Amino acid sequence: MAVVFDGPLLGGRFRLGPRIGSGGQGRTFLARDEKSVGGEKRVAVKQLRLGGESGWKRFDLFERELRTLRTLDHPGIPRLLGNFEEPPGTHYIVMEKAPGATLRAIATRVHFTDEELRDVLGRTLEILAYLHSRRPPVIHRDIKPANLLRDAGGKISLVDFGGVLEAVREEGGSTVVGTFGYMAPEQLHGAAGPATDVYGLGATIVALAGRVEPEKVARKGLRMDLDRHLPGMDPALRRLLVRMTDPDPDGRPATAEQALVELAILDRAPEKRPDPELRPSASTPAIVEDDILPDDGSIPRPILAVLLAMLFVVGLVGSAAFFVFDVALVPFGFALVRAFMRPARWPALREREKDVRKGLAGARAGFQALAQRGAHGTRRRTLPPRPSRPPRPRLPPRRR
Repeated sequence: MAVVFDGPLLGGRFRLGPRIGSGGQGRTFLARDEKSVGGEKRVAVKQLRLGGESGWKRFDLFERELRTLRTLDHPGIPRLLGNFEEPPGTHYIVMEKAPGATLRAIATRVHFTDEELRDVLGRTLEILAYLHSRRPPVIHRDIKPANLLRDAGGKISLVDFGGVLEAVREEGGSTVVGTFGYMAPEQLHGAAGPATDVYGLGATIVALAGRVEPEKVARKGLRMDLDRHLPGMDPALRRLLVRMTDPDPDGRPATAEQALVELAILDRAPEKRPDPELRPSASTPAIVEDDILPDDGSIPRPILAVLLAMLFVVGLVGSAAFFVFDVALVPFGFALVRAFMRPARWPALREREKDVRKGLAGARAGFQALAQRGAHGTRRRTLPPRPSRPPRPRLPPRRR
């Protein structure tokens, strides 16, 4: 079905089309940039009417959103293209149109597998790790399926930065930013930190997995009872979601980067279980591996513990170093180069930056694997042979 752009022409350039989103901070429309090459480029235009008694609070959030978007440069965050006021009191923010559909829309058509959920979790955590590494950290505060888009290739984009940073507070009350069910408990009294976004993402994965809004999930006290709600989910993934949605911020991964490390360990060190097709026979013992220190005496345990600790430290330091290069030094370097280049060459430079960051991500994954190996020693142990069953007694023939 063709999209119809029959709305007003804004800023002498953007022809409004259908509405594609709405929230407490404004409405978002698909628009056509009529001054683009061919006049067919599609953009997202967010409209904010800032009148009324709460106008100053909303205007403050609006200015914070603009300030934040101007400083961000990440493939998973649509670029700010401009902003204008038309007529007075009605403001517009123009962004790149993120590819794909929202996770909320996708979840109505398909059921996410555990593997797909891990992929969504990992890609979104990388975006949040970039935001949390900023100085000061950028806290989105409204992570939910409607604010995450996924294209056919699996790329995730995070949109709607209308609630970034701290809520506006005044005597006698505060402005609460977020969506119930996905809001961490501390947001109800105006607090927010990197662990707040970790909670919102955990609640998002829970919603996608169970196809139920988080506030409707059965609970034990303040916690979501995920063992009861998601009994068929991979236990290791479920345990990570339990940590991410802990009502106490101190019980969650402190940042998205820490959650990424835990996810990497989860992905690269699955629980070892004997394959039923490879059970030991009556005469053949089976060899399996456990992620614990060896106890066969081949290497003294104190020495092996020191070696594994060194391996863990090298992996952790290397992973952290490549993370800093990925989210800080490389973007800064390319931004510096871009400042001295003609705009016509920026697209090629942006593709080069993506290639460099992809290589850094691969190196970081290798160091994370080293850290995981250091955190989990390996022991080979022998299972006893499976006892043979005694022969069944033969019954006497039945009399006719």
